[in-house]
Amino acid sequence: ANPGGIVSDIRALADITKEAGIPLIIDNTMATPYLCRPFEHGADIVVHSTTKFLSGHGNAMGGAVVDSGKFNWMKYPDKFPSLTKPEPAYHGLTFAETFGDLAFTLYGHAVGLRDL
Repeated sequence: ANPGGIVSDIRALADITKEAGIPLIIDNTMATPYLCRPFEHGADIVVHSTTKFLSGHGNAMGGAVVDSGKFNWMKYPDKFPSLTKPEPAYHGLTFAETFGDLAFTLYGHAVGLRDL
């Protein structure tokens, strides 16, 4: 939660994460996609709460994870083995190699739903 309404410098955070070789994940719940578009400032993944501002009610909980598809998972194979190494449950498929820009999204769907 961000009760103080502090606005982070997304570009500065993006520069730090790029240098460290990790994706920048932004929680855009309070700003909403209308007021702030983190991808334009260097974010790799954006998380939204559909419960608050996107749906306008609190009678159902939900969220959305949006991947820009710009992070190069294969550049850092040891940091992200779930995406860059063969997945035994999927006959040795390597998500980043097979799906490229959609690797994170498809991994989230395939493995996340499989393990429910």
